[in-house]
Amino acid sequence: MTVIPIAEIAYGFGGGAGRDTTEAKTGEGGGGGGGAAARPRGFIVIKDGTAAYKPLRAPWMDILVPLGALVTGLAASRLARRRAERD
Repeated sequence: MTVIPIAEIAYGFGGGAGRDTTEAKTGEGGGGGGGAAARPRGFIVIKDGTAAYKPLRAPWMDILVPLGALVTGLAASRLARRRAERD
């Protein structure tokens, strides 16, 4: 069996410079910076000549998504009932 990790990688760089254009000519400045981040997203398992991608999910998503659907369904049914009672 072969396991290949998959990650999302992001990076960015920036810089700047400035010059005082007034008559006093009191200063100049410059700066720069950069950053990078990597987050695990899943892995590929190769076994017996077949490959399968296995995504990594946050455990709280297994609770939050069904709970959100339940709350939305309850609110929609109450709203529909109240509208029906008004008409």
